[in-house]
Amino acid sequence: MKILIADDELHNRKLLRDYLKSFGQCDMTSDGKAALELFVTDLEDGEPYDIVFLDIIMPVMDGQKTLGRMRAAEKRVQPTAKEIPIIMVTGMDSSLQAMEAYFKGGCSDYLTKPVTRQLLLEKMRKLKLIPDEEG
Repeated sequence: MKILIADDELHNRKLLRDYLKSFGQCDMTSDGKAALELFVTDLEDGEPYDIVFLDIIMPVMDGQKTLGRMRAAEKRVQPTAKEIPIIMVTGMDSSLQAMEAYFKGGCSDYLTKPVTRQLLLEKMRKLKLIPDEEG
């Protein structure tokens, strides 16, 4: 499984990577623009990510704008393919932004910080990315 983690806080990136590394390759970046570049390059190369974890508040390009551009790239490059699951990650005080990203931006789901391994795996099971017995 190919996983993209975009968060401006190194600690958050490492935490998600530690939770996810047993499931596959984890690429990490600290801003939305870099995340978008990785996402589009791999999509165009025919090796798209299986899941993306995207922080909402990041420098250079925020998560909501990144999400919109990722969805546009999917439609342009693979118009008939199923959308790649994108989970927005946010601090507790900005869960409204996560809900907006969910309903308006087209994210697959969202997590609030601090993220627990149990909740993260539940979201991945819900998206059918890992079997029920994992974890």
